[in-house]
Amino acid sequence: ADRIDDLRWLHQRASLPLMGDESCRHPADIPKLVGVFDALNFKLDKTGGMMQTYMMIQMARSLGFKTMLGCMVSSSCSITAAAHLSPLVDYADLDGNLLVANDPYRGVTVKDGKLILPNRPGLGLLPA
Repeated sequence: ADRIDDLRWLHQRASLPLMGDESCRHPADIPKLVGVFDALNFKLDKTGGMMQTYMMIQMARSLGFKTMLGCMVSSSCSITAAAHLSPLVDYADLDGNLLVANDPYRGVTVKDGKLILPNRPGLGLLPA
């Protein structure tokens, strides 16, 4: 994440698109990544929540980046929150709740590879 000059060098020579992940945690990081990456991956757990991530998605798209929502191993609370933003991005990898055996919530589900948001108020979460 802290080797932006090396990543810029790689980007200039790479034949495949590069996606920034750990290099992008705050809105101020995004303009510095132009010419370094083709796409940026945002994780709500690292960016500061839904509003911060929403602003970062908008900023990244305005600068020509493709965008993605990713995750860590997280409960359905975090994954459901991210899923609410998924229509705004090009890619979503939001499966961290599927790896949690003792998830305290029920929220977004996956059907045929698609995220299905709950039809309840707020994030739509229920206790497990």
